[in-house]
Amino acid sequence: METQSITSKVNNALTDTKNLVPRMIKETYTFKGRKAPEILTKVILALTDENSYILDPFLGSGMSILASQKANRKFLGIELDNYTYSVDKTLFEEVDSEKLKKYFQKIQDAIKDNVMYLYETECDGEKNYIKKVLFDRENGKDGYFNPKTNREIKKGRNVILMKKSSKGNNSKKFDEMDWDKIQEVDKMDASEFPDDTYFENSRINITKSTGADKYGEIFSHRNKVALLMIQNEISKLPTSKEKKFLQQVLVASLSLARIAMYGSSTDILYHVVHEKAQDMNVWFLFESRYNKFVKFQTKYKNVLTDSFDDGDKYKVVNDDYYEYLRNHKNLMFDAIVTDFPYTDQVPYLERNQMFRIWLNHFDDDKGYFKLTDKMLDNEIVVTNAVERKEKDLDHYYHDIDKMFKTFSEHLEVGSPVVIFTKLGKMKYFNVFARVVDYARKNGFEYTFRVGVEKSDPTLRKQSAYKNTLINEVVIGFEKLSEDKRYLYIGDENYESKLVDSVYHALKKVKDAPHTMTAAVTNAKKELAKKGVHFDEKIQQLIVEVIKNNFYVDGQDIQLDKTRLYLDQEDEDTLFKKLYELVPFYVGKLLKQKEKFVLEDLYVELIDELSDGNNQTLYDLLNDDDNIREIDRLVADKTDKSPDGKYYIRKQLPKDFNVDAVDVATMDPYAFEGLCKSLLEHENYADVHRKGGSGDMGVDIVAKWFNGNTSETWLIQCKRWVSNVDATPIQRLVSERERLGANKIACYTTSDYSKDAKKIAQLQNVELVDGKELLLKLNQYFPGKYYNSNIK
Repeated sequence: METQSITSKVNNALTDTKNLVPRMIKETYTFKGRKAPEILTKVILALTDENSYILDPFLGSGMSILASQKANRKFLGIELDNYTYSVDKTLFEEVDSEKLKKYFQKIQDAIKDNVMYLYETECDGEKNYIKKVLFDRENGKDGYFNPKTNREIKKGRNVILMKKSSKGNNSKKFDEMDWDKIQEVDKMDASEFPDDTYFENSRINITKSTGADKYGEIFSHRNKVALLMIQNEISKLPTSKEKKFLQQVLVASLSLARIAMYGSSTDILYHVVHEKAQDMNVWFLFESRYNKFVKFQTKYKNVLTDSFDDGDKYKVVNDDYYEYLRNHKNLMFDAIVTDFPYTDQVPYLERNQMFRIWLNHFDDDKGYFKLTDKMLDNEIVVTNAVERKEKDLDHYYHDIDKMFKTFSEHLEVGSPVVIFTKLGKMKYFNVFARVVDYARKNGFEYTFRVGVEKSDPTLRKQSAYKNTLINEVVIGFEKLSEDKRYLYIGDENYESKLVDSVYHALKKVKDAPHTMTAAVTNAKKELAKKGVHFDEKIQQLIVEVIKNNFYVDGQDIQLDKTRLYLDQEDEDTLFKKLYELVPFYVGKLLKQKEKFVLEDLYVELIDELSDGNNQTLYDLLNDDDNIREIDRLVADKTDKSPDGKYYIRKQLPKDFNVDAVDVATMDPYAFEGLCKSLLEHENYADVHRKGGSGDMGVDIVAKWFNGNTSETWLIQCKRWVSNVDATPIQRLVSERERLGANKIACYTTSDYSKDAKKIAQLQNVELVDGKELLLKLNQYFPGKYYNSNIK
């Protein structure tokens, strides 16, 4: 399948699809980074057939199960983490609903009143129960009576109640009765509460200095007692799926049963909160989670299986993906669809310590939930955990290399690998480029990237890109046939070396062209030195690489005006070229999508202009002055949509042709072609592009016949938005002398600097600016072109 058609398929499939994870799913159990099932489904439908076999080697929250089953695909999921696997198994495996209700009722009858007693209070003279108390932990008693204000405390009322009083109050101010209750509960036994020590990882707030490395540090004594009360009743139940279900419900409640920041989500699990904290009623949390688990199974009853690890519809195993596939060498898949571990964004094994430790203390299969050395070794992650120093970026790259090698062994040629991930700007440039490199090394090509916003896009300030490039992306790779694979020598992509070699060869020669034959001959010599056998396949590959990175006219090779040579050119030159290319990419996006957000432009620039040296491109796009210049340029070339969320095509005056082409956003080569056509309409003869190795100041050569005599004209074409300065004019003058031409001219879509005009006047250079150019075009192509550079 052609890259463009793949991209179009995915783009079309995701048009108007909201990137939303249903709230009901998010509220079952804590999982950071769930993907929207609808988006997963549409991507699977777009890229695979009905009988396809899908693999998700990093199953996570199980959203790919929902998607694959909705798409009616055969599916295998692999999950390394024993906790995540077990909670997925609970949600997706059928239970006896009547037995489950019976067991829940048994727990409720036995312990609910005792748990609620821990939260007993009064409001308006009536007995009530605390749902949530807001307090400052660091200030002891005063932190309850006079907590620092936050948006949840209304009129000093920092106790949220389980029910409204007869006077309509659903909150109250913490009082002496509430303090007495805390003092009473503090005397109750909670010695069975786990006291394990966590792996330290400052990125997820587990630090020894704050005490967050101790399991019980972030739980109040009252909630410890309440959790143990419910756990003791669950432990009395007979071993069954239904008991497992209720056990996972309680474990899922832990994330909000801790002392958390007020209004907290469950994302930040291990933060030791000293002020503006909240403590919630554990029975309320347990009952709420129970209802959400049941609701999930009701909603997705058609997806449930009687055997999670060997079902008829799909199969999910708890194992390391590499070991499982190594032991099942004959397994072949039609597609791999996954949210693979992306650097240090979520160290799942460490993040799930809270839940795994609880299960290891209280579940029937206590030993099953150990965090083993083998699990830690197999996890693909970058972490700053004190005890996992070997899990650095170099080790991560090694794992990614191994991952794509393994994928290649279990996919047919032409099969896709689709990755869902969230990319930070720095990570996109520095890490993702390496991910692409390892994919190519192992026989894949990077085929598409589609952004999926979690909320409506806005015209954010470009400075925002210093922190984030795009919300979430779907990224595709395709397995290549042997004859189309990239040429690697060890871990080195020889193709980038070839680009460097050809670039410098072009810079060395002046008038004589650098030919394809010469470039291939040089490459053959270089490869021979490295011990590589040169054959027809390698020769074809070299020719293709040169064509992809340079402008090739017959045998002649020239620098490509639409590319940035990041490893070879200085930053001033690079930004000037980048700035002049921005209008072209703006025009391209408007043609493709009719509207765009800044993320689209930035990622387009990265995808199209990156040649491996991503740090240079990052530096260019992250410089404040550059950001401001690009910001102004985009605003100048577009209008805003009525809702202010998108950039759209600039509104043309009423008398303009609605299909008119903006010459200021044309491809530089298309602009040269337009100038060539214009000259031909003006009766110039033998009009042709000038061959040669580099940009020596001449794009077009033409003849003008005046009776029996003829004049040779050299023309430079500058599809620029900034004024043409003196340098190109001086270069043009030099070429006239060197080549013995009669006349020289420069055509531009913009204007000329004072120095450029001065030199042109002294050296008899004909200057055609953007206004005059448009007049000439309208004479021969009326209404077909306009120039957005002209105000």
